[in-house]
Amino acid sequence: MKIGVICNANAQRVSRGISERIKSILKDRVVVIAETKNLEEVVEIIDENFRKVDLWCFVGGDGTLNKGINHLWYKSGMKNELEIPILHGKAGSLNAIPDKIPLKGDLDDIMIRFRDLLDSIKDNSFIPRDNIRKFSTIKLHIKGKEKPELCFTFFMGVPFLISKKIIEDRLKSKAKILQTIYTIIAKFVIGEEKDRFLKKIKAEFFIDGQKYPYLQHYVVVGSVFREPALFFSPFAEVDKYKHGFFFFVYSGDVWTALRNFRTYATGKKRPPHSFSDIASEVIIKAYNAGINYDGEILEADILEIKAEPGPVVNLIKV
Repeated sequence: MKIGVICNANAQRVSRGISERIKSILKDRVVVIAETKNLEEVVEIIDENFRKVDLWCFVGGDGTLNKGINHLWYKSGMKNELEIPILHGKAGSLNAIPDKIPLKGDLDDIMIRFRDLLDSIKDNSFIPRDNIRKFSTIKLHIKGKEKPELCFTFFMGVPFLISKKIIEDRLKSKAKILQTIYTIIAKFVIGEEKDRFLKKIKAEFFIDGQKYPYLQHYVVVGSVFREPALFFSPFAEVDKYKHGFFFFVYSGDVWTALRNFRTYATGKKRPPHSFSDIASEVIIKAYNAGINYDGEILEADILEIKAEPGPVVNLIKV
């Protein structure tokens, strides 16, 4: 089994020379290994080596994995399943996806377990089913982009602003991320208007053909995961995920949300002026807004997006 490894040198925990360390662990199985300066180089390396690699490893954060998955999907014909196995070498500021696989330990731990897994495969032809996690994706059709984009989770509104700050500040620990969230909330409660971070966005939604009745929103989340964000559990039943993805919009009063934050976030009570369920098609037209999909940031005066269920991807669990 021939392995290609791409290390995004801009990721939070990817140090120079990391490729040599990975090569020393995986040895001759690696036929391609590279350190990239930007995500566009990920595309170039996949293009050059697509035919000679059986399994890809993307070392970086969620954005690195997102870029790799999308281009592999394009190269393999944009089918209903991306069959190429993919290992996420978590080493970025946002590593939400490995936690869902789950991938425990640091990068060296992951690579050593991966090497041991490969050593245990007798015919060296495929990854055992027990070591593959099949995940559905969300397919985003974004006006202005030539091809659809795949993701596991997307945020708009306040979660977008918070995630943007986390990326810009290059935060990597859950403790620092939580501290940032609490600080932002505190500034809203006691700060002056210019310091307030919790702002509504204006957006129109059609959810499975039905118009959502509100136009101003604090929180917009789409996710294939049962727990799409810190502290947050959806109301939808597990079985319903077979027919779409979880979609949540909160358009109510901010003080109501703050007073009942833990109750709403843990799924004990449904917030007023909200949608919280499984959707198979969401059409969004947002104004002066941004979206974060798996760490990819996009902002525009007008964002027009259609979200629908995407293909299945095969992520390696070790």
